[in-house]
Amino acid sequence: MPGQKNHGTKRSRSQGRIADKATAQGGVVSLDQLRGEGVSRRRAAERAQANSLHRIHRGVYTVGHRAVSRQTILRGVLLACGEGAVISHGTAAAFHRLWDEAPRLIDVTVPVEAGRKIDGIRCRRCRYPQPEELEVIHGVAVTTAARTLIDLAGMVSLPTLKKTVGRAAIRRKLDLQAVDVSIHYAKRRRGLRSLELALLPYRTKDGKVPDVRSDFETLILSELIDVGLPRPRANAWLHIDEERFLIDFLWEDQKVIVETDGRETHETPEAFQNDRRRDQFFASAGYRAFRVTWDQIHSERAAVLRRISRALKA
Repeated sequence: MPGQKNHGTKRSRSQGRIADKATAQGGVVSLDQLRGEGVSRRRAAERAQANSLHRIHRGVYTVGHRAVSRQTILRGVLLACGEGAVISHGTAAAFHRLWDEAPRLIDVTVPVEAGRKIDGIRCRRCRYPQPEELEVIHGVAVTTAARTLIDLAGMVSLPTLKKTVGRAAIRRKLDLQAVDVSIHYAKRRRGLRSLELALLPYRTKDGKVPDVRSDFETLILSELIDVGLPRPRANAWLHIDEERFLIDFLWEDQKVIVETDGRETHETPEAFQNDRRRDQFFASAGYRAFRVTWDQIHSERAAVLRRISRALKA
């Protein structure tokens, strides 16, 4: 019948618009958006039972599929929390790969705290980010790495904060100018003094963040600066007898080298032979080379730093 045909056409168009909306939002739609297409809460529940919708948060669904990525989950969280919600704190740290694991509860900052609590989501009470403290990555609104460091400074220990700042340097996400802007906005927020201590190894005269490439290197750099040793060049090239060597830490004027020997790259036979060859070149050119292992920096840290200090003074 004509009426039934017209009704079917309208429903088909509505489903098409829902699918388009979900595609634009990374596979998720909110209940409010479904209602805008004439799908009531009850009808949404029926579609969920029929597996055409899949609920991932209160009032948020994926369309036509169960498999969801971490990014899709986060987009769904932002829809559930309402307009202006952004991923922040520990969840943002994991999103930026500054942490290996995300917290169990998903951290979100919203313009105002209102409404019911949502399972699995933790709304943070703090100053809402300025526009320059926000970015959208793969469709996810998230605080920048700089603002994330500000948020974390008052809630984690100093060693954890140092490691997080180091990871930002490794990931090329440590924008000191952006951090300083966020510090200005933060004013007297808790943890800023700890953050300044964590940032100290990366504040150079020329403003360039040291070229660190591993957690071990960030740990060594932090220890060297903490005890007041001269700042080395990180991952610097050294030319000896037409050979070219990438040095972890180099004091060229004092002719001192520190190499970080991590287990994953220095315990193979090939690495052993290459390290001995490098040491011979360094010695032939008058450089004193110190190989520091992960075990050493934990078991005899002070003694290792004293030996490096004596070499630099000599």
